[in-house]
Amino acid sequence: MNKIPRIKNIEMLWDIANLLHTTYDLDQLLDMALNQAMSVSNAEAGTLWLNDNKTNQYIYPVIAKGPKSDGLKGLKLKIGEGMAGWVTENSKPQLISDVRNDPRWAKRFDQSTGFITKSLLCVPLATHSACIGCLQLVNKHNGDLFNEDDLHLCQALAGIIAIAVENSRLYTNLQTMFKSFLVTLSSALDARDPYTRGHSERVSKYSLKIGNAIGLPNEELEILERAALLHDIGKIGIRDNILLKESPLNDDEFVLMKTHPAIGNKILQDIMPAHLMEQISQCAAYHHERYDGKGYPYGTKGNDTPLLSRIIAVADTFDAMTTDRPYRKGLPEQTALDELKRCAGTQFDPQLVEVFISEMRKGNKQ
Repeated sequence: MNKIPRIKNIEMLWDIANLLHTTYDLDQLLDMALNQAMSVSNAEAGTLWLNDNKTNQYIYPVIAKGPKSDGLKGLKLKIGEGMAGWVTENSKPQLISDVRNDPRWAKRFDQSTGFITKSLLCVPLATHSACIGCLQLVNKHNGDLFNEDDLHLCQALAGIIAIAVENSRLYTNLQTMFKSFLVTLSSALDARDPYTRGHSERVSKYSLKIGNAIGLPNEELEILERAALLHDIGKIGIRDNILLKESPLNDDEFVLMKTHPAIGNKILQDIMPAHLMEQISQCAAYHHERYDGKGYPYGTKGNDTPLLSRIIAVADTFDAMTTDRPYRKGLPEQTALDELKRCAGTQFDPQLVEVFISEMRKGNKQ
């Protein structure tokens, strides 16, 4: 390979690496990666195989492109079966000029799809600790065979893909673990009071109804969901004789109860990294503010209260009104919606109340 094509290939790999690191969305990442691999190799078809990430007994065609590629959906290979399974098991690249002469080739795929595989390039997706699958390219468009240059280029590309896939999986696992932690934390709080069990998850569900309806971007919806789950976390600092009291609170007790937003704010601010918790802790601090400025603990008014906190205020109050307490029966849903409407513009953001009522009515009609 002369110097100019080599430089172009290095530039191309650099561009692809940057492209693959712009997203943690695994489906988008793999689609992007396979397009690039087929483009640089001039392949007629291509498949990205990944292990199941649990049992490591099978690999699946998570994305396939080219003629008859839809026929691969639902198929799988045991690790070691077929060319893709062999490459994944042995973590060794293979350059095959005619698959008909190779006993490792799994003919059943061509038989099931009607596609005719001739030449094949298959390279492992190897991370620092394991081979997680392989990149398989089939038949050059011009009828030529894949060569050593194609192999070396696709090996470099496969290394980039493998790292990006592993990063995506790690990110997804961390996100799942973080959400599970938040749900468990909110459930532990709800469990202190049998009458509010499930309250935080319901408030989160109602909040997301509003957030989706007003078109919040995914990043803000994620923050809203987490903040709603933890909006009452400050009640950990409220004594049981107040939190679990089976009759309405007196004035002194209510003063103490009103400290829970500030307590929650302090608890959440202490969770690291701080930048991930900043908006969540803010929601906990402001979810009992009122639209007319008569709420607590800060007395903010109108749009001075963060939007996500105003959303949670509507959802929180609706769930509180419709939940049974020892000293009263929960209100019927329509009565609670009427009460929200009556308090729109004073206690609640009127636009958010209107949106919530509309969404609840839609849900009841479905």
